[in-house]
Amino acid sequence: LHTLRVAPKSDVLVLLTCFGLTVIFDMVIAVSVGVVLAALLFMRRMAELSTVTLVGKGHGALSLPLPPGVLLYDIAGPLFFGAAQKAMGALAEGSAGVRVVLLDVRDVPAMDATGLVNLESTLERLYRGGVMVILGGLQPQPASVLARAGIESEDGRIVLCERFDDAVALARLLLPANGKAAHAG
Repeated sequence: LHTLRVAPKSDVLVLLTCFGLTVIFDMVIAVSVGVVLAALLFMRRMAELSTVTLVGKGHGALSLPLPPGVLLYDIAGPLFFGAAQKAMGALAEGSAGVRVVLLDVRDVPAMDATGLVNLESTLERLYRGGVMVILGGLQPQPASVLARAGIESEDGRIVLCERFDDAVALARLLLPANGKAAHAG
């Protein structure tokens, strides 16, 4: 009774469904349905954890504002299942004048195949729009997923940085405060 009172309603629904199926049918059906319901519930909770936020000029990690033409997105939470689609879908198609999108991925501890596919399609969409992407603060697990997929730094398209500060410095180098692109000699 205590569990029924304090547990989240979705957990109580799974519990009562399993109990009812055990009584009406048998334990095998109840456990099978319970595992499926619990997996769906887990996916929903993971999707709720992941967020993408367009950061304004007041990002706490920045001592100076980013130059014009650079957008900074803060991605937080694991990029799993539907969470990845929700997160990557939040990235703007590209505002006028945006030349570089900086993704702060310091708070992305893990990425699965779905997250990878959604990231790849987002990268492709931005690249087609003439926007370069910099991933800053890449953690080991997502970095290994990207490496296995063959995604690596490529001039004019994408740069992977282990440290967020390096990514910010690169964005400033590519588009100085006057907004004109720096040319490598």
